[in-house]
Amino acid sequence: MSAPSARSLTARILVGMAMLIFVLAGCGRKGAPVPPRPLSPAAVGGIRAEARDGGILVTWTRPGRNEDGSLLTDLLEFRLSRTIGVAQPREARERPPFPLLATIRADQPDNATVRGGQYAFRDDGGGAGLAPGVRYTYRVQAVNRRGVVGPPSVEVFVDFAPAPLPSVGLAASAGDGAVSLTWQAPSGPVPAGTPPVRGYNVYRGLRSGAYGPQPINAGPIVETRFRDAGVENGTTYYYVVRSVGIERPPWRESRDSNEVSATPVDLTPPGPPRGLVAIPGPGAVALSWNANTEPDLLGYLVYRLEPPALTSSRLTETPVQTTTFTDRTARPGVTYLYTVTAVDRSPRRNESAPSSEVTVTLP
Repeated sequence: MSAPSARSLTARILVGMAMLIFVLAGCGRKGAPVPPRPLSPAAVGGIRAEARDGGILVTWTRPGRNEDGSLLTDLLEFRLSRTIGVAQPREARERPPFPLLATIRADQPDNATVRGGQYAFRDDGGGAGLAPGVRYTYRVQAVNRRGVVGPPSVEVFVDFAPAPLPSVGLAASAGDGAVSLTWQAPSGPVPAGTPPVRGYNVYRGLRSGAYGPQPINAGPIVETRFRDAGVENGTTYYYVVRSVGIERPPWRESRDSNEVSATPVDLTPPGPPRGLVAIPGPGAVALSWNANTEPDLLGYLVYRLEPPALTSSRLTETPVQTTTFTDRTARPGVTYLYTVTAVDRSPRRNESAPSSEVTVTLP
């Protein structure tokens, strides 16, 4: 085979150099590095707006995730925006701007209340009140500690209207595991345009001026009284009542009535001890009885009656924890009548009725 010509060799060299340049050009990075996209909080959910107490109460739920589904651990605040317009169908108007109404800290906000993961902000027009016949539309965005703002929530709106007149004379009476409330219907002249009172909603809180976003009654109360049985003894509760101008949600409510507080107390004593037995012995009388089963039982008190006395005297200064007691002060030849009572741990130290009497004579 003949040697390749000079022209053929040159062509091969040029093709090889071109391929090498192509391969080298395809290696390495192209352009400046692209930084990773910062995590954004997910859209706020559970947003609602309802006319309350002469204003509008906006509530929403704290998000727990970022947009990519990862845990949201650096939530800083919420940005609540509001737009105002004459009430009309949404499709009949152009999309308005949403100026910022308030910034609410995610932790311990000073302009909103938090219960669990639900936030509540009351829009009262900055103290100037809201205009009747106007639509107020709201949305909320979450912001993390790097300043990244999440997408806006869905929009909610209220066509604001005058509220009914408030009730008066709210009073509270504490009972055993319950609080009874009474109040009076609004009275006096009714301003033009004010809706009639259709019922009442009751709100409860654990501190003054801070109540849950929803009433504790299932539906508007027609009568001017309410018994709250969803309470615990020993805890102080605060209440207000609001008149309702419509029979179904969203409620058109009045401003708050006067506030009252009450602390339910345990008024139920234990049952009387059973099975009391007295056995006389040398210089003493031994008593025993069956144990009570009340979970709040503190102990027992022992009483002795020495005829002809008409009243018993207590032998135990403080409740005893056991179901036995030895009376070493009994005198020989004397007949005694013994009874035992049970005492609970409530602040009132409720005491039961006495047990059945037992009679014994010390030899």
